[in-house]
Amino acid sequence: VIGEKEYWGRGYGSDATRIVLRFAFDEVNLNRVYLWVFSFNRRAIRAYEKCGFVHEGTARQTIFREGQYHDAHLMSVLRDEWLAMQKG
Repeated sequence: VIGEKEYWGRGYGSDATRIVLRFAFDEVNLNRVYLWVFSFNRRAIRAYEKCGFVHEGTARQTIFREGQYHDAHLMSVLRDEWLAMQKG
């Protein structure tokens, strides 16, 4: 989470996500990392996609915000996908 708007859009979130993924796959030896993100958080979704996460599913109308319901998306990246991205 990048709290200060002046720092949004500078790639800090993507950089932090890559560091966490490197640790998860290279140090902890995980095979899969997943997360949930709300549909209105377009910047986060794009940052996760840049890091290799893919959409796996949608939980419909999970949160009520600003007068309407919003979905939550399940996204994940697998070790093989991550390694392929690092080589390419």
